[in-house]
Amino acid sequence: MAEVTDTVIERVSPRSLVDFLMETCRVAIECGCSSNRVELLVTRLGEAWGFSVDAAALPTAVWLSVRGRGQQIIELVRLNTWSIDLNKLALLNDLVDQVEHHEMALDEAVEHLQILRAQKPPYSKALTFVAGGGSSLALVATSGGRGTELVAAFILGTLCQLSLRFFSEGNRKYLADFFTAMLVAGGAAALSVIWADVNMPRLIIGGLISLVPGLVFVNALHEVAQKNLVSGAARLLEAIVIAISLAFGVAAVLGFAHYMQKWGA
Repeated sequence: MAEVTDTVIERVSPRSLVDFLMETCRVAIECGCSSNRVELLVTRLGEAWGFSVDAAALPTAVWLSVRGRGQQIIELVRLNTWSIDLNKLALLNDLVDQVEHHEMALDEAVEHLQILRAQKPPYSKALTFVAGGGSSLALVATSGGRGTELVAAFILGTLCQLSLRFFSEGNRKYLADFFTAMLVAGGAAALSVIWADVNMPRLIIGGLISLVPGLVFVNALHEVAQKNLVSGAARLLEAIVIAISLAFGVAAVLGFAHYMQKWGA
């Protein structure tokens, strides 16, 4: 680990610090960190290096003002990627603690941050699919499902992860929730025809459990409680939009199935 001395601290330029803080904000928000937590992190980092930092973080943008050494730099960065990656958040917190306590030089921290941002998920695609199926199976099991319902729930949970993987790139990601909900609802309807003893609503809920925006909703309430109203309202609206997309996807399939039943009758 690089040793940081007072001399090294004095040589840290405002420009270098701003670049590091902006990258820290980008990684944190892209991994699902709440805005008020991001603002706290960069303020602590600025104080550790002798600078005054004001930050305003939103889910789509971050403004920074850094003052010190006779200079003031104001920066804006736009964010276009959002996800939830708790592993990266934990590693980022460790990195921030090391920098704040001067256990790591800023240049070294920048390198670690670039590596962290480019880091791929530690789990294989196959394990992700199994985990998705397992979460659906667990929910259905705890709600009273047995036998064929557990098998069906595992299939739908795995199908949900496959759909998310397909819609994860480009403009398709904006349709992921809607079409995944349609796919899971359609699969539940088909499985209920094959296995007459399964509960279709329970299967739909179980299959979509990994898409429920729980962390987004919790972050929204936390930010509103902290009086960070703009960011909190934005995240709350995001959670509502996700929920509406899921509801419309399920409703589209169930409405079509109901129409076909009436038409067949």
